[in-house]
Amino acid sequence: MKNGNEGMANLAEIENLNKQIEELKKEIALVREDAQVIQLQADNEVRKFIKRIADLEIINKSHQKLNGELQERLSEYEDKAAHYRRKAIL
Repeated sequence: MKNGNEGMANLAEIENLNKQIEELKKEIALVREDAQVIQLQADNEVRKFIKRIADLEIINKSHQKLNGELQERLSEYEDKAAHYRRKAIL
């Protein structure tokens, strides 16, 4: 009878282990789903940052152009002021 009880105990242990395996598989599936969601969120954040960088680069180029134009105008006025100083007008 000992062998019969031992066999039943082994069978119960096998069933218990199979249940644990199924629970762990479900947990793994949930973790994978969470990881995919996190990855999608990270990808979206990266896309936002890339777009923001592109927008800022456009703004920077515009500011550089404007700064160059203002610098040219300033030079013209400085040249006129120097001319007037030489002529003793200022």
